[in-house]
Amino acid sequence: MPTTYKQKLFGELNAIPEEMIPRFYRIIHALCSEFTHTAVETKSRGSLKGIWGDIKIEESLIKEARNSLFTYEREIKG
Repeated sequence: MPTTYKQKLFGELNAIPEEMIPRFYRIIHALCSEFTHTAVETKSRGSLKGIWGDIKIEESLIKEARNSLFTYEREIKG
């Protein structure tokens, strides 16, 4: 940041009443943390086998659910 902007910011800071400094700090801190946000690397999710174990799901149930949710994908028989 050029020195002129820093000088302007310091001048603005000096003009703030002392009792307002904590509120102003929270605002500046929130802005800085939002601007410097870094992407957090997520862990590999793997499969759902740990949740469901070795449960077998009937294909007819999957087909029935798919037909009820995605009615536009049904084959038109005529």
